[in-house]
Amino acid sequence: MSNILDMVDGLKNLAISKKIVISTAESCTGGLISKYLTDLPGSSDFYNSSIIVYSNNSKINLLNVNPKTLSEFGAVSEEVVKEMSKGLLEVTRSNIAIAVSGIMGPDSDDTDKDVGTLWICVRSNDKTKASKFYLKHNDRFMNREHAAEIAIKSLYDFINQL
Repeated sequence: MSNILDMVDGLKNLAISKKIVISTAESCTGGLISKYLTDLPGSSDFYNSSIIVYSNNSKINLLNVNPKTLSEFGAVSEEVVKEMSKGLLEVTRSNIAIAVSGIMGPDSDDTDKDVGTLWICVRSNDKTKASKFYLKHNDRFMNREHAAEIAIKSLYDFINQL
């Protein structure tokens, strides 16, 4: 697939063929994934909703992420994206949820995690896949674009294996 809209078109066709509806929980991408998922006509046939949970308080209040998990592991962690995706499935009742959290730069957060660290979790009711990525750009805009692209590819790969 040559560009992100080609990737979205492939994801759209796959999700529709499998009667799957997707929701997104976005932290570091701030809605960019949902923007791309709705750029093509017919998005409502496979896409339900997005919850942008940029702050820790929003992760707790909107997706039921445990405050203890956030304090113990930090927002950019496998544990948190797993809880985000679980909460998203419960709130939206979609078939598939994807949650993303990362450090896009140019500065790091107050942890020892590197700029460019990205965690993604894709979940259905009976399967969960969490993955860690390292974005190589020194540019916040490019890191966000790359994170959205990785998320869309992760969704496609996850759904293709169902």
